[in-house]
Amino acid sequence: MADDIDPGSAPGGYRLSAGADVAPPHHRLRQIWAAIPAGPRLVVPIALLLAAVVAGFYAWVKPSRDDWSVLPSRLVCQVQPGPTPPLLLTVASVGVTHPRGNVMQLVVGFKQPLPPSVSYEPGYEMKYTLANNGTTFAVLTPQQGTDELTIGNAKKPGAAGIRTDKENYAAKTAPDTVAISLDLTKFGITEALVSPALSVSSQLDAPPAAPLGYAAQICHG
Repeated sequence: MADDIDPGSAPGGYRLSAGADVAPPHHRLRQIWAAIPAGPRLVVPIALLLAAVVAGFYAWVKPSRDDWSVLPSRLVCQVQPGPTPPLLLTVASVGVTHPRGNVMQLVVGFKQPLPPSVSYEPGYEMKYTLANNGTTFAVLTPQQGTDELTIGNAKKPGAAGIRTDKENYAAKTAPDTVAISLDLTKFGITEALVSPALSVSSQLDAPPAAPLGYAAQICHG
């Protein structure tokens, strides 16, 4: 014959003392919360909300994992051996800035106003090559008829160029100035020391004569 179940016992077989009141955990937490004065009860949720907002904002704007500590503010340019480029193709200065996140900006100034962007004969051709720690990652070439440059990813030859937006653009912004802005994550640079170098190559096309290539200009920090 089965043992009688004591109605005063708990489901696990433990007898409850007469008059005992064992509240579930969530009831006990509610009691503790109710015992807190009204002032602190108002402050605690606000503090938790502010902490969540601050944590979310930091996660959104936190600096990239790239190391920008050695980024120079200016690059020094040297003309390599070979035919000297004319003054309108000779780089006078290169300013470098890191405005935010993974974005690097360069302002390339020339000694004289650049040739017009329209197609003409004879004409000059220019190419800008950017490297980081000796590894080429971007190639910029002028678009005929505009002041903009096409941004190519050197790590993905043949792929479509990088789309122009507020972080990625390259264009002639003054007669003697070209501005370049690049989001390095678009080129796979996410965890690296950022130490840029700029190479400017140019040539004169004068058909029917063969193109005349000028000495490259290498600019580094």
